[in-house]
Amino acid sequence: MIEKVSKDRILYADLLRIITIFAVIVFHISTNRWYLAYVESQSEWHVINFFVACLRWCVPVFFMLSGAIFLDPNYKITVKKLYTRTIPRVLCALIFWSIAYRLISPITAYLLGIKEISSGDFHRIYSEIFLGTPWYHLWFLYPLLAMYILTPLLRIFTANAKKEHYLYFLILYFIFGSIIPTINVRYNVNISFNINELYSYTGYFIAGYFFSKYDLTKTQTRILYTMGIVAIFGTYIASTITGLVNGQPATQYFGRTAPNVMLGAFFVFVLVKNIVNNSPKILKYQNNKYITLLANCGLGIYLVHDFFNVGLNILNINTGTFPAILSVPILSITVYALSLITVLIIRKIPILNKWII
Repeated sequence: MIEKVSKDRILYADLLRIITIFAVIVFHISTNRWYLAYVESQSEWHVINFFVACLRWCVPVFFMLSGAIFLDPNYKITVKKLYTRTIPRVLCALIFWSIAYRLISPITAYLLGIKEISSGDFHRIYSEIFLGTPWYHLWFLYPLLAMYILTPLLRIFTANAKKEHYLYFLILYFIFGSIIPTINVRYNVNISFNINELYSYTGYFIAGYFFSKYDLTKTQTRILYTMGIVAIFGTYIASTITGLVNGQPATQYFGRTAPNVMLGAFFVFVLVKNIVNNSPKILKYQNNKYITLLANCGLGIYLVHDFFNVGLNILNINTGTFPAILSVPILSITVYALSLITVLIIRKIPILNKWII
C-alpha cells in the first residue's frame, strides 16, 4: 500500500522494511509461549525473552517508515487521493482480514479442544472491528489510519519546518509522549503537567521523516547509538531480572512509546540508514527487483503471517518443540516464506491485489 513515486527506490527504507517485518514475525513466534515457557522451561524462556525484549522496536519503525514517505513534500499525495485510494485500501484490508481471522478463531479453538463453536463467535466480528480489537496484530492499522487522516496537516509542518523545529518537537515528544506517561503507568502516579496531544504514534511518523531527511552529526550519531544499544539490551536485562525476581514474565518495560523502545526504534532506523548509505557495495542493489518485491510485500506479509502462526499452534509446533535457539529462527523463516508465497499469490488475483494487501 505504500509506494514511492520516483523511479529510484530508497534502498535503506526497502531493506529496513524487510528487516522489520521479519523482526515482527520473530517477535510473534517468541511471544506465543513466553508465559508458558517461564513455567515449563527456563532455558526456553531465556531465549525467547531475549527476542521479545530486543525486538520491541519493530512496529514503531513501521510507523517511521510510513512517515518518511507520506510526510515528504516531494511525495505526491492529495486529500482526494488519501480518501479515494490510501485510506479506503487500508479500511478494506482491515475489514477483510478482521473477518478472516475472526472466522478462524472459533474453528481453531474447536480443533484445539478449547471450546465449542457458537453463534456468538461470529456476532463478535462486526463489533470488534469497531472496537478496535478484531485480532491482536491488526491493532496496527487503526493508528496507521489516524496518521493518514492527519497527513495533510502534518505535511504543512514538514514542508516548512527547519531542523531545529524537528529537534524541538522530538524532545517534547520524548518527554511528554514517552517519559511522563511511562512514569505515570510504572509508578501509578498522575503527573498533572502533561501534553496529551503528544501521547500517540504520530511522533514516530514525524521522526521517520526527520531521520530520513537529515543526517545527524558524528557526535549526535554516537550519542544515539549508545543510547539505543543501552535501551535495547537494557530492556532485555531489566525484563529478565524483574521476571526472575517477581516469579513471572515482566511486561512493564515493553510499552510501544516507552523511552527504551523509542530510543531503540530511532537507533535501528538511523543505523540501517547509515550502514546502507555509506556502503557503495550495498548501494549497488538500489532498485534491485527482488529487494523491491520483498519490500512491497511487507504489509501483506504482516497481515497474513498470523494464519501460519495459528496453523503451527494447531499442529502443536512451537518454540518448545525443539531447542528455542533453533526453533525461533527456523519457525520464523518458515512463517515468513509461507506468508510471502501467499502474498505473491494474492498479488496475482484481480481486485484483491489492490485492496487487501
